[in-house]
Amino acid sequence: MHRLLALILALSVPGLAQAGIVFTPHLSEYARLAPGQYTEFTLITTEIEEIYDRNGRKVHTGAPFIPPGDSVDATLLLLKYLWIGNLFRDSEIGFLRDRPQFCRIIGTLGHQQATGNAVRRGLTAGQHSGASGLGDLFGLCGIYGLEHRYGPLKFNGLFGTTVKFPIGRYDTDSLLNTGTNYWSVIPQLAVHAELFGRIYLDGTVAWQFNGDNDEPAFGGLTPTDPADVRNLEVNLAWKFSEHWFADIGWSYRETIGPNRYDKFTLNLRDQPLPPTTACNSTQALLGFSIPDALCNSLEFFYLEPRPGPYRDRGIKGTLLTAGLYYIYRTSTVLNLRVAQPISGRGGQIDAVYDVYAMPPDSPGAAPISQLVSTQNAVQEAASVSASPYLELRLVYLFWAP
Repeated sequence: MHRLLALILALSVPGLAQAGIVFTPHLSEYARLAPGQYTEFTLITTEIEEIYDRNGRKVHTGAPFIPPGDSVDATLLLLKYLWIGNLFRDSEIGFLRDRPQFCRIIGTLGHQQATGNAVRRGLTAGQHSGASGLGDLFGLCGIYGLEHRYGPLKFNGLFGTTVKFPIGRYDTDSLLNTGTNYWSVIPQLAVHAELFGRIYLDGTVAWQFNGDNDEPAFGGLTPTDPADVRNLEVNLAWKFSEHWFADIGWSYRETIGPNRYDKFTLNLRDQPLPPTTACNSTQALLGFSIPDALCNSLEFFYLEPRPGPYRDRGIKGTLLTAGLYYIYRTSTVLNLRVAQPISGRGGQIDAVYDVYAMPPDSPGAAPISQLVSTQNAVQEAASVSASPYLELRLVYLFWAP
């Protein structure tokens, strides 16, 4: 007899969006700084208690089958080295001779850990729910435009290209990862402007071209074909004195089209299960929703997910930031900043499961029913946090002018 069973294993947990954080501008981020070698240490920490669903609504992490209160605790350390100089200063190439160049290397270290029921839900699918270690490496080079002055206004442009090298720790059986397992190439145009020596504006437009991920994580809920992403960032700062500054910022990121999922395999670890087990766990950790008429059935069943292809609706996120800066002489900058998401959309897919009365790989096995389960996509490319994060930066110039 055909029976309709409903299974939802979804647990939506975003990692920190490393690429998005890299392109969030700070005070004088794109100004023509003095030639030299700069180092920067940025510590970012967050407790992700809410995320955005595909309709742009805020929901608690793991909704609807995990009650509010659990979260993902995440910390990201960015280690940056910046060189500014002019390799063509004495050359005959006029365009490059007058425009400084720059190169930046950004290394990342991360720690992410789910709590409570979020961990237990991962275990029902044979997955673990924490990650620590090396993140991806970002390499950026570019060229400054000429500086222009019109009365109290001065400004310059910038062009650069970033390559993301997927060297970070990546585990296909993990809900969370510090690496992404796909390449990215990110060209950007940026501008810096100052007015009356008090008001500072930095802004950028960046386009992130993403490669494929042939080994998706967490049962295929990271995209195999992450969509390209456009980023738009603006930061406005006010100078109180030579030592104190404050800024506010706005950033927007959106995928160009949907993410694609071609290797969906997420399933219950322990099978078969009687419907009575599922009924006892309805709206709880297993996330089953079974009609009452089946609760006393002694029959077992098996579930087999269809691998796809599936597509989400794409993701997007809007973020506001506010920060305070202290500048010591000309060599050291301390910055404390808070970021608050104000809108977003996360990735979800409607995955299809076949229901069997015997093991799916048995001779003559045929599905007796199907069910559709809404699955929340995970990690950087597909999930969007709705929780704030705190950022602490230290910038140091080795040889201050």
